Amino acid sequence: MLPNRPLVDCHLHSRHSCDCDTPLIALCERALPLGLSHLCPTEHVDFDPQDPCYGYFDYQAYSRDINTCQEQFAGRIILLKGIEIDYQARFDTEIRTFLARHTFDFVIGSVHYADGLYIKDALLKAYDSDTAYRRYFKAVRQAANSGLFDVIGHLDLLKRHAVPRWGAFDPRRYADEIEAILQAAIERGTSLKINTSGLRQAPAETFPGLETLRRYRELGGETISLGSDAHHEKNLAQDIRHGLALAQTAGSKAITIFKQRQPSRLDIE
Repeated sequence: MLPNRPLVDCHLHSRHSCDCDTPLIALCERALPLGLSHLCPTEHVDFDPQDPCYGYFDYQAYSRDINTCQEQFAGRIILLKGIEIDYQARFDTEIRTFLARHTFDFVIGSVHYADGLYIKDALLKAYDSDTAYRRYFKAVRQAANSGLFDVIGHLDLLKRHAVPRWGAFDPRRYADEIEAILQAAIERGTSLKINTSGLRQAPAETFPGLETLRRYRELGGETISLGSDAHHEKNLAQDIRHGLALAQTAGSKAITIFKQRQPSRLDIE
């Protein structure tokens, strides 16, 4: 039976993503003892030929796997069908066409490239810290302005790679850029996501951090999604309860999930 208290992980990957080898069924089996009520894999979909995941995603194979696991785990966990699209403005038309032709419950918009440069290395080598962050946040604002996504994923992901190089990330230094992203998301009806993977990486905090979550609420943002960004079953739902507590601290009273791309509220107890 489903657990009474909603506990969700709506950002994770299986072998349908190029950077993960974990079978979807293994994630579902792992979710049961963790007490998850909802699980939503969000497989990588990339449109940039330079990206290692370009051309990897197979919609038909993913759909078959989701359908099989939904049947097998019915009544024990709610399994949803999601993707994580890497957004670059130059591929906007291709992304719109893809979404028009395929059906999902949940679509995350994430940024892994700015100015066509991979944020893990090329962007950091091309610019100083201020320029790199500002170019990155410009790309995230474009994703939010597109209106294509249910959620903006890991809004300040660049700090994962920049913190080891340049030291601690201070969101106040980029307050204008971050606020522009938040305003765009709110205006477009796009949610914000708490991604807990940063807690097990160099930043040692979520993407985004508490200050940004509070500002989102102050600006009128109401919908928060939650995920671990697990690429292995051992990380499934890791720090999700911390994420729930953070959402409450920031002033949120519920977590949002999506089915057929329509939001649904799960109250935080």
